[in-house]
Amino acid sequence: MNIGIDIDGVLNSQYNFCIDYGTKFCNELGKYKLENTNVIDTTDMFLWGEDISHQFWNKYRKDLVIKEPAKKYASEVIQKLKNEGNKIYIITARKNNDEWFAESLKKNIENITKKWLKDNNIYYDEIIFDVRDKGKYCKENNIDIMIEDDPINLRKLIDNTNIIIFDYPYNRNNEFSNLTRAYSWYDIYNKIEIISKDKNNFSNN
Repeated sequence: MNIGIDIDGVLNSQYNFCIDYGTKFCNELGKYKLENTNVIDTTDMFLWGEDISHQFWNKYRKDLVIKEPAKKYASEVIQKLKNEGNKIYIITARKNNDEWFAESLKKNIENITKKWLKDNNIYYDEIIFDVRDKGKYCKENNIDIMIEDDPINLRKLIDNTNIIIFDYPYNRNNEFSNLTRAYSWYDIYNKIEIISKDKNNFSNN
């Protein structure tokens, strides 16, 4: 099967990063506090304006894209999936010159991302940057399963591929209640096995 994998929130723990670093940044500013843990965006988490959010990401994005480790067992599970004959696609909205990256990183986001994947032993057959509509991409490129966390992307993926949601408070909406949900990388592995068996059973009927 062709398996698509998101980076932020799936390969790394961006949600926990935002809470850890965001509360630290509030302390540094001497104002603001964690207001909402059921959202994906720092502006909504801390009720920051975009100017404060830009300050935060300009200061700390480097820690996320360079220093933050991959999720536990992500490397191990992806290698197992590859060894079993699956093709691994990293599908991300990251791109060079993204306005939410500090000037020191902007021109080199794609190479920084590739280095992080290498440093964390994340195998992939292909990596695709600047994907704004993951549903369209998955449909046009025969992606059998997409592992995703962002509600905006999940809405576009519905009806275009099998979806595995990496569980977070911000994606527990009723609209996603019928989708497959996973809580760890080995849970993802088990869910992929189930989807694969169902797909093979369907093909044999």
